[in-house]
Amino acid sequence: MVHTNPRDITLIRGLGLIAAISIVIGNIVGTGVFLKTRVMICNVGTPKMVIIVWIVAGILSLAGALTYAELSAMMPRAGGEYVFIKEAYGSVWSFLYGWMQIFIAKTGSQASVAVAFAIFLNNFSNNAIQKTLWTTSIAGTEFKLTTAQLIAIGVIVIFTLVNCMTVIFSGWLAAALTAVKIALVLGVAFGAFFLAQGSMDHFSLANVTGTCVDVGMDARYGVAGFGAAMLAALWGYDGWNNLTLVAGEV
Repeated sequence: MVHTNPRDITLIRGLGLIAAISIVIGNIVGTGVFLKTRVMICNVGTPKMVIIVWIVAGILSLAGALTYAELSAMMPRAGGEYVFIKEAYGSVWSFLYGWMQIFIAKTGSQASVAVAFAIFLNNFSNNAIQKTLWTTSIAGTEFKLTTAQLIAIGVIVIFTLVNCMTVIFSGWLAAALTAVKIALVLGVAFGAFFLAQGSMDHFSLANVTGTCVDVGMDARYGVAGFGAAMLAALWGYDGWNNLTLVAGEV
């Protein structure tokens, strides 16, 4: 009987440089900056402080990315943090971390992105898709099933099926979708300055206090507010580590 060392079993290395870069950019460039900026202004008070928060969070994310680049070059195996923790602390902690990622971290992250898609689509359709299909109450808490929730679930199912295809196809699809995403972001940025009917005088309203909804006073201003804004910015940058998860296919 021939015994095969599990370390000798490898995945198909079908992701090239462009696909690898696209995976990182595609994960970072997303809904975070659009969903969190309003809350961040409530946290720190002014647009200038929001920019400072994004810069600080960007430096932290860059430090993490450079560290992970070195670790992945040393251990180019699928799993990312699972592999790093296993080598550093042993199988028990990597096992617990892996299941935490499956049940909480990655699932929660994907759910938030899918919900954001449904929210933006609902806004685009002037609330046409936000229909309540079913309502129930459990222990005094009301639960609803809406068409927007079904759309979010459908998005997750579609992209799960896409990722079940060949690694080479998934890599090129990631590159194509990232190109579209970058084009859309640039279109919004340039369109706001050159196509919209705005005025530079609006910047004079930057420090006018607005209404902060669902942002408690304990998360406004000072160290607490800066920390809360940092969490929002780091969530916006989240994804810089995801390439390590498929290191065995690069």
